[in-house]
Amino acid sequence: MKPYSFHIGMFFSLSTALTPAISATGTTNNNFIIEAYGGSSTQGAMAVRENGKVHPVFIKNNEIGLINQFLKEKYGDGISVVNKGASSSQAMDLLNGKYFYKNNKSWREEMEKSPARIILLNFATNDARHFHFRDIEPDYRVSPDKYTTVMTQLVNIARAAGKEVILQEPHPICGGGEKWHIAPYVSKLDAVARAESVPLVRQYQRILQMKDWQSLLSPDCIHPSEELYRIKAQETFSVLVANYGPELAAAGRRHNADGGQMVKR
Repeated sequence: MKPYSFHIGMFFSLSTALTPAISATGTTNNNFIIEAYGGSSTQGAMAVRENGKVHPVFIKNNEIGLINQFLKEKYGDGISVVNKGASSSQAMDLLNGKYFYKNNKSWREEMEKSPARIILLNFATNDARHFHFRDIEPDYRVSPDKYTTVMTQLVNIARAAGKEVILQEPHPICGGGEKWHIAPYVSKLDAVARAESVPLVRQYQRILQMKDWQSLLSPDCIHPSEELYRIKAQETFSVLVANYGPELAAAGRRHNADGGQMVKR
């Protein structure tokens, strides 16, 4: 696969118009809410090549959209994953309600008002990118060690508000993005998961070990293809079911008892 890189900020400008459609994966009227936070790959960005040019789009069958589909097929309509991804964001943005999460309050305030039972956190790629390019103010440049601190804070604040947390590794990237050195952030994330005893969705090494894994990325060598989104969604779904299956099944039964229909997967 020939790497093709373009400014990742393009995803942010495009996302302003598309965020409502991407986020409308469920409503807070559901019995069991899961909220997913992360960058453009959480939000559902993909690069496409048309007429010799590469440009960004957001797709419906992204990881979060597919997880919603899998949950509905297994448990019915009583569970919803709400996509709160923000393109180009890093973990510090979410913690403080700044930059690409500037419309949020602080993480503590967000968690206190959130209806979610489970929080998915998928940060590392943009943290590594901003640190590599030094394109953000010094206090917001997140080294791998600082990333440990920030992710630990996100986990503990969410837990203090009564949420369960699942950490998601990023997928590997190729081309010029390899210079961002994501691997140290993945190692730190894995250590946070162990130290805080939270479930971890292992994506990075698992995808690296797949034959011709670069072909699973879209033409910018950064964002997933539809196939990779499905691969990632299946793994995250498996971790959700393995760790919270009884709670998810109970939510499905409650919804079914209230007049919803259960669908067996």
